[in-house]
Amino acid sequence: MDVKTCLCKLLIEHSTQKILNRAGQQALVVIDYSSPNVAKPFHLGHFRATVTGNFIRNLNEAAGHRVISVNYLGDWGTQFDVLTEGWKIYGNEKELVTDPVRHLNKIYVQMNMERGKQPLSTTPADVPSASTAPVLSPSDFSLWRRFRQLTMEYLKKTYARMNVQFTTFEYESDYVQPAYLVVKRLLDLNIAIRDKDGVTCIPANAFGDGSQRIVLLKSNNSTLYLTRDLAAAISRYERYHFDRIHYVVENGQRLHFNQLRSILQRMGYSWAAAESLPDSNPDECHPPSDLHVPFGRVQGVSTRHGEGLFLSDILDNAQKTVLGRMARSPTTRTSSSSSSFDVSAADHLAVTCLAVEMLRKARQKPIWLHSFLGYPVMAESTPLVDNTDLSGLGLQYCHARLCSLERRAADRQFISPHLDDGDSVKQSSVLDLVRQLDALSLSPPGTGSHPAFVELLRHLTHFPDALQTSYANYEASTIVHYATRLTSHVNSAWKQLPVLDCEQDVEKLFRLALFIASRNTLATCLRLLGIHPLCQF
Repeated sequence: MDVKTCLCKLLIEHSTQKILNRAGQQALVVIDYSSPNVAKPFHLGHFRATVTGNFIRNLNEAAGHRVISVNYLGDWGTQFDVLTEGWKIYGNEKELVTDPVRHLNKIYVQMNMERGKQPLSTTPADVPSASTAPVLSPSDFSLWRRFRQLTMEYLKKTYARMNVQFTTFEYESDYVQPAYLVVKRLLDLNIAIRDKDGVTCIPANAFGDGSQRIVLLKSNNSTLYLTRDLAAAISRYERYHFDRIHYVVENGQRLHFNQLRSILQRMGYSWAAAESLPDSNPDECHPPSDLHVPFGRVQGVSTRHGEGLFLSDILDNAQKTVLGRMARSPTTRTSSSSSSFDVSAADHLAVTCLAVEMLRKARQKPIWLHSFLGYPVMAESTPLVDNTDLSGLGLQYCHARLCSLERRAADRQFISPHLDDGDSVKQSSVLDLVRQLDALSLSPPGTGSHPAFVELLRHLTHFPDALQTSYANYEASTIVHYATRLTSHVNSAWKQLPVLDCEQDVEKLFRLALFIASRNTLATCLRLLGIHPLCQF
């Protein structure tokens, strides 16, 4: 394929759906991710869970599938008994109103310190009465509802800052009562038994794998997280009739999901047993089918012991660093009159950097992040050297610079009009550019054979391969590494192949087309990663 044809193809044919789903078959995919606990801070572990799950959502949507993203919030269990008792001792109404989750976490950490010294006198919050209703005093129930509402307000702000949205929010408490129906069904199917110590369980080695017994109800008849998860999974299938369901959860929960999968399979739900198989047809690309999509643990962020900083603190600190870099940079346009824009851009860049930091590592590799953009991320951390990878800044800077080129080309009426809604070149402009290219008889010998031009063009043609590899493995690092190499090639070509100062219009046309194709591809990469591409900052 000659250079001109290749450029035209890159400008016109950039549909991710055609790359990932050539057959055009739409599946319904449910993805459960993020899932923080109510009244607990959002830390780096939650951040990695969220950006990883969001990436998987974006990949499936890019393939043309319908995705239902579920945020399953932990609002049930003994931690609320700890909090309600702690509130009565350490609660401060003013602090709760000012910074609710921080105050609740402070109480939680304090109570766990006390718990380390002597057992707390508590009655588990999920102990049901004879009517299987949870035993909560009216005052404790009111506190529980208030803590949940305050946490939701906090989480909505956090997700808005991260540019993440969910189709639906669910609560663990929604499935306390349905869990009892699931247990009854398991008993009726002779899958579960009532053991001699009073617990309801699935006997040891019930699945022929040598596993220990799986407890479904405690001796006091209270449900467990696994029981409620079973009820939630079955409810989702009955509501959505999905083709695939994924739980994007840290790999330390592997045993839990092995048990969940085995029980669901034994109950006759074949979708729970789906496993990813190698593609038999090299021309087709299929995503993983696994129920559990694990990711590596982010070390040192335990909220129980108060180790990890809040995500909001980490991002606030990073925002300060980015603002400082913007103020010092001769190529960044900042002004006092647009300070709100500068702060917003700096915050977005901070989120970009942290997202790329999490996604550039292989999904199942653990992460130990001591510092981020010059600030510690753990309560007791005092790093001497900031080794933060700045790939995220580089990706956004490259995209903004390419957008600037398009605006200046439009101002000189070389292409018209320029950016649509400040984000992308209008299709009419792209088609006009393609027509100009198509009208040429030959590719310009200088630009078309220049090493920097050839290397960038070659890298752009490899995007479908990178996208398919990422989709087949749910591996965001493949896209991060591709995008990082793309910016490197763009920067090299930028220095060696000036566009607007080029004297030959044909040379100028080919160079501009190459950079527009690069920006389109880079923007696609950023959106897949859950990052909104900035056009200027």
